[in-house]
Amino acid sequence: MAESDVALITGCSSGFGELIAKTLASNGYRVFASMRGVGSRNVKAAESLRTWAREQNAQLEVVDLDVADSASVKAAIDQILTSAGRIDIVVNNAGIAAGGPLEAFDLDQMQSLYEVNVWGPIRVDKAVLPHLRQRRSGLLIHITSTLGRVLPRMGGLYPASKWAAEGLAESLHYQLKPFGVDLVILEPGAFPSPALVNAMDPNDAAIAAEYAAMASAPRRINEVSPDYVPPDPQEVADLVLQLAQMPSGERPLRAVVGPIFTTGVAEYNATYEAMRDRLMERLADPDQAVTWGR
Repeated sequence: MAESDVALITGCSSGFGELIAKTLASNGYRVFASMRGVGSRNVKAAESLRTWAREQNAQLEVVDLDVADSASVKAAIDQILTSAGRIDIVVNNAGIAAGGPLEAFDLDQMQSLYEVNVWGPIRVDKAVLPHLRQRRSGLLIHITSTLGRVLPRMGGLYPASKWAAEGLAESLHYQLKPFGVDLVILEPGAFPSPALVNAMDPNDAAIAAEYAAMASAPRRINEVSPDYVPPDPQEVADLVLQLAQMPSGERPLRAVVGPIFTTGVAEYNATYEAMRDRLMERLADPDQAVTWGR
């Protein structure tokens, strides 16, 4: 890796984003750690990262970027390109969690969550892709969730947004290959995260209560031993670093990380890719020709 490799990470005020920014900066990358409200709601988080960078003598700069605002995204990308002259890696990490029955969320809530979880990464990608395509190189990492692949016989607004985000990211993965740009979908399992504490609640409490009353008794949670250690979110940051260091063109479509709610997901992904390839081979047969359309 060249010292000048430049990485942009979204959602760095806490959680995965903060860890990814510090991990890449500690390994020689020039990092632009972005978050919204650098001068307001996240002023303390921004200053904490700046202080860490000074103490570690790391190349880390904090950038104001709201993934739900196209003007903010463009301004941040322009600022980075002016300052660094290039962008090599983008980690789309920013996201919002939500808990509760779909019916209890109003449409404004649904739209605001999709603006961040689904359209946010696309806004960032669209702002940086002209630069990456021109250079014929680059890496986009979209952090979704294993809930974006498998639902545990329930569902919700957050998993639905991750399914949508996965579909858009996989489409880009295929379309960007001819330009030498890699896209990896990183699927974490369950990790302790500030996002869970700040999860969006549905506005219609009465409807939420009706669903709660109809729910079956919760499955008994296994007793946790006194020496239980929860999964370390650093695993996600370490995998991002590993993906960044892999040779271009050799990175996987999807990568799963974590010990909780990940059982079978990697195997599911492998089976899906085999089925996809089989389907593509079948579509080459004469009886599969598509003869309609414009």
